[in-house]
Amino acid sequence: MQIRSLAVAALAATLGLGAAAVPAQADYPEKPIKLIVPFRAGGGTDGLARAVQAAIDKHDLLPVPFVVVNADGAAGTVGTRQVLTAEPDGYTILQIHQEMFAVSALDRVEYGPADLEPVLQASESCLFVAVPIESQFETLEDFLTFAKENPGKIKQADDIGSATHFPSAQLMQAADAEWAIVPTGGTSKRFASMKGGFTDMALMSTPWLTKGKNDLRPLAVLGSERLDSQPDLATAKELGYDVQGCLTRRYWAPKGTPADRVAYLAEVLEKALQTDEVQAYLKQNSEASVILSGEELQQAVDADYQSFLDVADLVKQTSAKN
Repeated sequence: MQIRSLAVAALAATLGLGAAAVPAQADYPEKPIKLIVPFRAGGGTDGLARAVQAAIDKHDLLPVPFVVVNADGAAGTVGTRQVLTAEPDGYTILQIHQEMFAVSALDRVEYGPADLEPVLQASESCLFVAVPIESQFETLEDFLTFAKENPGKIKQADDIGSATHFPSAQLMQAADAEWAIVPTGGTSKRFASMKGGFTDMALMSTPWLTKGKNDLRPLAVLGSERLDSQPDLATAKELGYDVQGCLTRRYWAPKGTPADRVAYLAEVLEKALQTDEVQAYLKQNSEASVILSGEELQQAVDADYQSFLDVADLVKQTSAKN
């Protein structure tokens, strides 16, 4: 993952894209640009937004203020709706991961990614399959073989219907197995559930490789590459299960935002993301810098959302059992 971050930095240096202000258009921007974070302050989405805001301010990347606004509620839908209904003028944008895909794929909302304009992909943080340190399962194959031979006996700690439930369903589908999803909530609560012996497995974010090293056993990472910090931990794909589970943070604008303003915002955000300060933040939080824009971004969004749609019925089925 780190290699891609370095590649982005090298490309920026080659193209002369240092942290310098992006030339403003004739009539844009003329007032503050508002970034909606649809989750609470202090979380991962908010943390990246604040790091980007600080970089924009420090390096004078915008001629107007860049304001971060938290609009928490209903799995990100409160803040997302604010952007959906905002004027498509380039002054209101959204930062969110695949929680938007999850609520849309489950028909919990009337909108989907096609109702917004993708601006820029910023980063990704891939999950890993974890079991308690004292678990009988030494490998991913041990775990999946048991799950297949003992339907319903495995209990996974998760947040039902969330962005992490979907890669869990993908893993079930790939292994032709099924297990119970226990609604515990976020990673701290999943950790407590496994440590207390209430559940057998969970998908955890990469910081838990360090925080939970004395209590968790990692079985596989759900990324396209091995982690720099855990080079001996294989990917699920290497082990024969083509499953990817990464939280990917992207920026979005209201549908109909002029293409030149979307491009301007993408350039500003990319320069902020390439600063030493934001790169250090990403590294500290075990996120990889994976910047995409334009057609490449649209293709990634389409493929990512389709992967959610492909297992939506299985997510609904495993949700209904709990």
